[in-house]
Amino acid sequence: MKARYGDRAAFLAIYVREAHPTNGWRMPSNDRVGVAAAQPIGKEGRDAVAGVCRSRLKMTMPLLVDEIDDRVGHAYSGMPDRLYVLDRSGRVTYKSGRGPFGFLPGEMEQALALTLLEQQADP
Repeated sequence: MKARYGDRAAFLAIYVREAHPTNGWRMPSNDRVGVAAAQPIGKEGRDAVAGVCRSRLKMTMPLLVDEIDDRVGHAYSGMPDRLYVLDRSGRVTYKSGRGPFGFLPGEMEQALALTLLEQQADP
């Protein structure tokens, strides 16, 4: 999608919090692949864990990190994973199901295309 729409839309990832921390709901599948981090208690710790996530996933898009009070996660119900399309004014025009199983890239692309068409018609 970025290749097709990157000149008209910004693509960002936002790290909201650790989904399966070692000091919380730990997942054996994460342990098997070496993904193990405690829930950070400060912004510095969250930034560090997000950096590891970015590196391990080989992310190419910018990764923003939510504040430690989880304001973005709470505002957008971003846990565990969600995909969103927002228009220029910040209005949500698409919200995916919970990821990764609720991710429907074709559906998201259609919502993005419609949002861009609406913005083009209403400058």
